Amino acid sequence: MSKRPAQVGEYLRQEINNIILRDFEPPLGTLISVTEVTISPDLKNATAYVSVIPQNHLGSGLTAIKKFAGHIQKEIGRNLTMRGTPHLNFELDERDIKYGRIDEALKSSSTR
Repeated sequence: MSKRPAQVGEYLRQEINNIILRDFEPPLGTLISVTEVTISPDLKNATAYVSVIPQNHLGSGLTAIKKFAGHIQKEIGRNLTMRGTPHLNFELDERDIKYGRIDEALKSSSTR
């Protein structure tokens, strides 16, 4: 099994986060970062998983980053030294939501 998709995914994660830090203005009071990028074995499609803090801004944060995706795609194409640039899709990283629910459940069960 090739390590290449994992290597490209990690490179894309770092580059997307750099672009977000440099060029993106998130909705007021919102922090957005890419936690993971998975890439197809043919290196043509990539899914960037986005963490949005606070959780009550999930919808507006994801909408904002999707609107900014064209700029990210263009910057990645400019910086990437591969033959083709993977098409980027952005999805919510739902691990934060799940961890929050587990944390709340543990807190409520310990107060009983």
